[in-house]
Amino acid sequence: MLFSPYKLGSIELKNAVVMAPMTRNRSSRDNVPQAMVATYYSQRANAGLIISEGTSPSPNGVGYPRIPGIYNDVQIAAWKTVTDAVHEKGGKIFLQLMHTGRVSHQSCLPDDAVILAPSAIQMKGKIYTDDAGMVDYSAPKEMSLAEIHSTIAEYVKA
Repeated sequence: MLFSPYKLGSIELKNAVVMAPMTRNRSSRDNVPQAMVATYYSQRANAGLIISEGTSPSPNGVGYPRIPGIYNDVQIAAWKTVTDAVHEKGGKIFLQLMHTGRVSHQSCLPDDAVILAPSAIQMKGKIYTDDAGMVDYSAPKEMSLAEIHSTIAEYVKA
């Protein structure tokens, strides 16, 4: 049954194999999926469904170095290249939206972005950054009600 066609709601999959999301860190420093991202996913288009790596719906949600975003026109166009490459090989792909919250470091975020979380409690441990290697997580800003609504709207737009 695993390799038989499968219907997921209204979507016809060639099989019931689902590729789970895995962070690849292959996007540019401005969070744009690069050509190697399209190659990576298209090479896996034999799976019935691919779920992409976590993709930020806003600059505030980036968190890790070189993860993709989908909050500006350049990123959206790059994801279109990725989805076209997967579709060319008969595959299906879903985009996983991910806001990293407090699991972040300020140097990993775009300029003017803010680390937002439900509380201002700093994550324990360290995170890798391109600029300084392993460093302590940055302290987040506690989200206001307006920022919660804004973040929800960013998910809806993404």
